[in-house]
Amino acid sequence: MQKKQKRDLYEPIEFDVENEQPSRTQLKRESRELQQLGLDFAALGRNVIKEANLPPLVEEALLRLKTIAKHEARRRHLQYIGKLMRTFDITYVRQVVEAAEQGHTVKTAEFHRLEIVREQLIEGDDALLQEYYNAHPEHGQRLRQLVLGARREQAKGKPPKDARALFKLLRELPLSEEEEK
Repeated sequence: MQKKQKRDLYEPIEFDVENEQPSRTQLKRESRELQQLGLDFAALGRNVIKEANLPPLVEEALLRLKTIAKHEARRRHLQYIGKLMRTFDITYVRQVVEAAEQGHTVKTAEFHRLEIVREQLIEGDDALLQEYYNAHPEHGQRLRQLVLGARREQAKGKPPKDARALFKLLRELPLSEEEEK
């Protein structure tokens, strides 16, 4: 018995052109992104939403999102927000959300930097203490008192009262030129 050979089938040129519509998966992905953008924007607060000069329906929907507690109702309302977000240019909304996220990142990085400086001061880095003393002579005496108090607290195993006060003072001090880099 002989195998049948596949014949090359002729396909007209019109079938070679790819479908120019986005796939359903791409449409769903874009819809979820718009819903998440709306959720992130609504989380920024009532004042930000009101000051954004959004279309009235979008503004009302974003404000109403805070009041919806039921899971399914919230999911449907987010779908509605995603639908409304398709009706206008969302570049401003995206910029506001990104700026808020980056502001949070900067604050977290600064917090961690101050924690490291505080630990170095408590561990006995007197050169760093002298740098801070020279950079901020008006706060130098208080800075030294808090560092010495924090060292004593750590040695005796007491609660970190002076260490917390030292962190607060470091947070209030303006950055020197070397620290900004």
